[in-house]
Amino acid sequence: MSRRKPRHKKRRLGEKAVEIVSIILMVGLIVFVFQNWLVKPERASVTSERRAALIDQLSISFPNQTFVAEFKKIFRDAGFTVDVYSGSEVTIELYRQLPLMGYRVIVLRVHQSTPVEYLLPSSRPVKGPPVYLFTGEPYNEHKYVIEQLTDLVVPAREINGSKIYFAIGPKFVHSMQGRFQNTIIILAGCSGLYSAELADSFIVKGASAVVGWQRFVQIEYTDKAISRFLRATILDRTTIYRGMLLTYTDVGLDPLYKTNMICYPEERSSLTFEEAFTLPSS
Repeated sequence: MSRRKPRHKKRRLGEKAVEIVSIILMVGLIVFVFQNWLVKPERASVTSERRAALIDQLSISFPNQTFVAEFKKIFRDAGFTVDVYSGSEVTIELYRQLPLMGYRVIVLRVHQSTPVEYLLPSSRPVKGPPVYLFTGEPYNEHKYVIEQLTDLVVPAREINGSKIYFAIGPKFVHSMQGRFQNTIIILAGCSGLYSAELADSFIVKGASAVVGWQRFVQIEYTDKAISRFLRATILDRTTIYRGMLLTYTDVGLDPLYKTNMICYPEERSSLTFEEAFTLPSS
């Protein structure tokens, strides 16, 4: 009898150990399922969140806090979350990540560059040299070497300016990470839609429409025009075309350059922003 008792105790201890392990596994499974049940609604709310961004590279030389405040108010009144990137925050890496950030509207208040000799009058985007978007990063020949060698980024200098900055073009847009979610891109600067190549690269990358000017425009004018256009399309929910007409009526054309605000592709000017956000993915 004395020999059997230890075996009996060992058996009972083993059974208890199995029970304890089973209970721990069961509790762990319940916790895992419960956590997943809690997390799923949060993920859904993040992906459905409406977001707008202002990329304000021009704030380096031409800050306009009145425009920034108006931009924020328009979108917040419409239920959007708003992000503003100013000056040195406008980097190559910011551009690279833009499609992944879930913005439905992006206003690029940045210098835009193309050779001056090509800026001839035209009623629509032409085939020609690509347009480049400035960053707020001073140019350094030893930085982004691979991107420079492959023409993804280039040095650019504003007219009558002395500083040289990195700039991105259509090839860089094609290399951006992820895809835009039917995003509307607004090029709030000179000659953004002079040629079609940059706009095409945004469309191929998932944008639904690109709005901008073909030739030179003054910054004071574009700030007023963009504010009026956004009030019409975001708050009043007009079509892009009607938003441009209301901008012409209330703000006029640029008093110096008389350049036109246009939408690319042209046929999508008949859409409201809401309709543009829900275009079938290509």
